[in-house]
Amino acid sequence: MAELLGLSDISQPLMRLINRGISTLIVVVLLMLFSAIIRSQIRTRLRGAPNRRMLLMLVRNFVLVLGGLFILFIWLGAGGDMAVALGIVGAGVAFASQEVIGSFAGYLIIVSTNLYRIGDRVRVGDVVGDVVDLNLMRTTMMEIGAWVNADQYSGRLVSVSNRNALITPIYNYTKYNEYLWDEIMLPIPYTDNWRRAVEIVLTEGEEYSSEFQGMAQSAFDALARRYPIEATEVKSTVYLRMTDNWIELTLRYVVEARRRREVQEKLYHDILEIFEATPDVSVASSTFEIVGMPPLLQRSADQD
Repeated sequence: MAELLGLSDISQPLMRLINRGISTLIVVVLLMLFSAIIRSQIRTRLRGAPNRRMLLMLVRNFVLVLGGLFILFIWLGAGGDMAVALGIVGAGVAFASQEVIGSFAGYLIIVSTNLYRIGDRVRVGDVVGDVVDLNLMRTTMMEIGAWVNADQYSGRLVSVSNRNALITPIYNYTKYNEYLWDEIMLPIPYTDNWRRAVEIVLTEGEEYSSEFQGMAQSAFDALARRYPIEATEVKSTVYLRMTDNWIELTLRYVVEARRRREVQEKLYHDILEIFEATPDVSVASSTFEIVGMPPLLQRSADQD
């Protein structure tokens, strides 16, 4: 390479250094071009945003690994020197950075087993959010919850180690199914018409979940065929529970994973409005009944 540039009169060690530097530059440029072409094709041919981002991430990480191997080959050669160098580097990395090795192993598990992908809503350890990026070491999520009550974005991007895939449970809300069961509870006084309350709650639950039920049933049936779980229906159901103070009406209904809070708010709002317009139905609150009072001891002025 150096000879082509008219540098043949330079000493051999310096020429080898220049050759390796030029070769490294060529590899970097070629890999950048290769990455740009592949990423352009992916953006053109794939319309689904999560799948597109996932493939773009895989291409980026593949190019980084491939580039690293090529550069090692250029600078260390293919003989014994490279094997010795890789052994020394590997031992040093294993000793000094077990977290890095664990994170890379976690990345391989995430990608190879499709544990989660970009666009999925997951819980990793104590962090819940939508996966927005996945690199060789860390997963980046748009956080939901935290100080925000319910499933809405907090505004923070949270980066967690891929090593969590090896040591903690991973909850995936949307991998095979975009739908979840959710519940709301309303307390009804014993003196009210609880049968009418059940009818109101069930009707409202059916109204708001009916648009999801067809697709949700298909998704759950597909999940039951994939895994040994019981087939289930997605119709709304009301469960009753008697407590010391009231009757608990728990509405169980199906909803899209990302619309839980929206549907909850609508259900509570409409059910409360109907309860207000229904004379014999209301929402209970904690009450206390005083059944007796101890005698009050009062010392007269003469006893003081």
